[in-house]
Amino acid sequence: MKWTVVRSLGFLFLAAVLLSAGAAPSGAARRPEHAVIFIIDGLSYKAPARLELRNLRALMAEGTYYEKSYNILPADPRSGEWTRHHTCSIPNPAILAGTVLLRPDQHYVQQCFFPDRTTAHAANVAYASINSRFHLTFLHGPEESPANDGKTMYWGLEFLRRARPVFMKVHLQHTGNAGAASRNESSPSIPWRRNIWAENSPYRRAAAQADQHLGRLLDELKALGLKDKTLLFVTADHGQADAGWHPYDDEDAWVMPLAVAGPGIRAGQRFEYAEQIDIVPTLCHLMGVKPPKNADGRVLAEALVSPPGGVPPQRKRIKELNALIRDADVLIAKLRPEAEKSPALKDKLAKAEREYYGLEHVLQWHRFGTMDRLLAHNRRVLEKLASLLGPP
Repeated sequence: MKWTVVRSLGFLFLAAVLLSAGAAPSGAARRPEHAVIFIIDGLSYKAPARLELRNLRALMAEGTYYEKSYNILPADPRSGEWTRHHTCSIPNPAILAGTVLLRPDQHYVQQCFFPDRTTAHAANVAYASINSRFHLTFLHGPEESPANDGKTMYWGLEFLRRARPVFMKVHLQHTGNAGAASRNESSPSIPWRRNIWAENSPYRRAAAQADQHLGRLLDELKALGLKDKTLLFVTADHGQADAGWHPYDDEDAWVMPLAVAGPGIRAGQRFEYAEQIDIVPTLCHLMGVKPPKNADGRVLAEALVSPPGGVPPQRKRIKELNALIRDADVLIAKLRPEAEKSPALKDKLAKAEREYYGLEHVLQWHRFGTMDRLLAHNRRVLEKLASLLGPP
């Protein structure tokens, strides 16, 4: 394989020779030949109902729509073990891995196709730690100075035209940044201060622009004759609080919409709950490749024309895990001032904190082997913390 690497103005473009995507065998059930995960950063699960997102709504009607898809708490550690391995927030690796039991040496969905079939990644910021084994890449700068969504879409469409990648991820950043602008606005005279839904708010405008970019992607797929061959997931990395941004203790920050359309997907279906770790197992099942070894999301069987057998019913595991972490952090914050007055309580609290597997230990969660064991462990720790607090 011949590689060309070009570095310029803070972004990286890796160009590889074109590799055949391959087609489904003759007589076999029709599989998608391409798959795209299209992420609109910080898109609220309320946005499809409250905003005029014409292209997203059309895709929802064309395929299957999940009103609320949960991801792990949207934390972005800037120190500790996480930063030794990652340059992005915790939810982003979970989406591409199909698990929240992330390993320091985690494999991602693009590696399921590498090196035989071309993959591509276009994002506004430097998601370098989840960029391994993409053939074609456009990443730009730190989170504080991302490229605009238009440039990211330009490269996503260029990759599509030139290489017809079997898998592509596109991540638009502006909607999330616009939500943060509402929360950070200091002037009480600004109508959209701490209200992303206010008329003409930055969030409304950014979401509308992202929907136009989605339309450009759909138009290009049609022009290239790939629309009926492409499996498309449209979602977010995390949700958005009504006041803007994504504080991890606000449940609205845990939830985002998920629309799935393409070959093998049922039309006009609507469900209430999914989890973002379900995207990769579903994509890999439909594309006929093995998912990362530790992917433990479920195939979205209810969305499929021909679902596999033995898929368990949906359980709200990530929603519970998030609530356990939030509630444990609240109890610890309440107990610390009291612990300073009582050596006995201080020792008990320190023991409970050592046993607690919160976000600062996210890269150690995989030691439990299953999410059920992690949940059971953190439930017990939460009960200990509650008992230390005593009666109200």
